[in-house]
Amino acid sequence: MRPLVGLLLVFIRCTFALYLLSTQLPRGRTLGSDQETGGRSLWFPSDLAELRELSEVLREYRKEHQAYMFLLFCSAYLYKQGFAIPGSSFLKILAAGSSFIL
Repeated sequence: MRPLVGLLLVFIRCTFALYLLSTQLPRGRTLGSDQETGGRSLWFPSDLAELRELSEVLREYRKEHQAYMFLLFCSAYLYKQGFAIPGSSFLKILAAGSSFIL
């Protein structure tokens, strides 16, 4: 029972840390403006068209905050892989489309 509680606490802490990383973004010209994103900062894409839109917004945002984008992407990818959460393929497509890893 004790290891299960420990795992649950690690999961909660990692989830909260990723939440803070994604909500406390430094404001930029694209991600902070209401024109480009329709008033939202980051969102989970529900289809391929939204994935392309998010990729374009992140590509522009990366020009100003490259280190933060790298930290956010690596954190999200490790979170998804570490807890076996499906959807890492979308992160790979997003990384390739917006090329914010290079």
